Amino acid sequence: MGRILFLDCFAGIAGDMTVAALVHAGAPLDDVLAEVRALPVWGWTARIEAVHRGAYAATRFVVEPTGTPPAEGEGDAHDHGHAHHHDHGHGHGHTHDGGAVDADPWVGQPPRTWRTIRRMLEQARIRPRVRARSLATFAILAEAEARVHGTPVEDVAFHEVGAVDSIVDIVAACAAMECLEVDEIVASPLPMGHGQVRTAHGLLPVPVPATVEVLRGFPVVPFPFAGELVTPTGAALVAALARPGHMPAMRVDCVGYGAGTRNPSTHANVVRAVLGQGEAGAVDEVVELRAQVDDLTGESVPGLIEALFAAGAVDAYVAPVTMKKGRPALAITALAAPSARVAVGDALIRHAGTLGYRWSVHAREVAARRLVPVQTPFGTVRVKIAERDGRVVHAAPEHEDCAALALAAGVPVALVRGAALAAWSTASGGSGSDGAG
Repeated sequence: MGRILFLDCFAGIAGDMTVAALVHAGAPLDDVLAEVRALPVWGWTARIEAVHRGAYAATRFVVEPTGTPPAEGEGDAHDHGHAHHHDHGHGHGHTHDGGAVDADPWVGQPPRTWRTIRRMLEQARIRPRVRARSLATFAILAEAEARVHGTPVEDVAFHEVGAVDSIVDIVAACAAMECLEVDEIVASPLPMGHGQVRTAHGLLPVPVPATVEVLRGFPVVPFPFAGELVTPTGAALVAALARPGHMPAMRVDCVGYGAGTRNPSTHANVVRAVLGQGEAGAVDEVVELRAQVDDLTGESVPGLIEALFAAGAVDAYVAPVTMKKGRPALAITALAAPSARVAVGDALIRHAGTLGYRWSVHAREVAARRLVPVQTPFGTVRVKIAERDGRVVHAAPEHEDCAALALAAGVPVALVRGAALAAWSTASGGSGSDGAG
């Protein structure tokens, strides 16, 4: 089992609260912001501060405008799409308590369409899983906004959600997950406040329309608080990347508390991030995504497989099939954690050229796995050990390690592989078990 993040959203969730909780749990802020700064987005700075919310010592993530325009040739890519400039009742121009509406501190920033933001993320030099998770989060927001306003999804224009601080929040949250090596995300049911929220464009019900649309299919629970507890950005991070549930079986390694801006007397306004290692041999769920295509060339298959893994697939494979009218085709299958389904599905559509895919959820039991480095005459090789009921059932040297050392030494890969197995067998006092790496 991999590294699990449990988001305990007992008081709600927002993008900045998620970043703060992950930084509080150990994600290095400099490394997180380095990913964000790879984007062509100007006029922002970010910091963290220590605060208290109720009984909890927590961290707050603050993104502030600098008002500095981009130099010529820098900044956002120009968007030549037909943007629908519509109004949003969330984000910057509203309060959570029915008070006066604050002026927008991000005035001067352009509204950005989904097309613009997607191109920005695809072209940025950020880590593959940060890109995939960010794209999945914005994709689910774009789909929700398109349903609310009745516009084509490609032309959805983000204003508040597309403003700089929300872009920073989403990418920073995904970068923090990567810094903490998060493989799977589980989130508790989300509490819904009630009442109305005052915006620069009038009153809207709580939860606001975009949040409701984003959370289709995700469990929510009532909460006795007159105000917004779950923002569209927070809802999108959870809906796109997490599976709903209670705290899973795992070994807890660290805990972080991310604070919201408000400090109500009724409850502690924090989200709790619990990081840990999945329980060995536990049963979990995996999503299987399937599609058939009859126009994918053989040269395109390696790139497709790479894209599926970069999006979060735990396995992916292609097999020949015969479709209707006797057409030869390829059947593509990818396995992923439920939290990665949207990102992997997007990669499948974009890189395979399919018009859609089928997906289903399966129970899966996984043997406990660990990597043990061993020393060989050719160098260090990691050996993957599989265990069941505390006993080693399989040992296989990592192929990439063996191939690199074999190339450097000018010897067959099998020779390095055998040396690694012999070294592990000697170190463990048993006999090696060969298998696919």
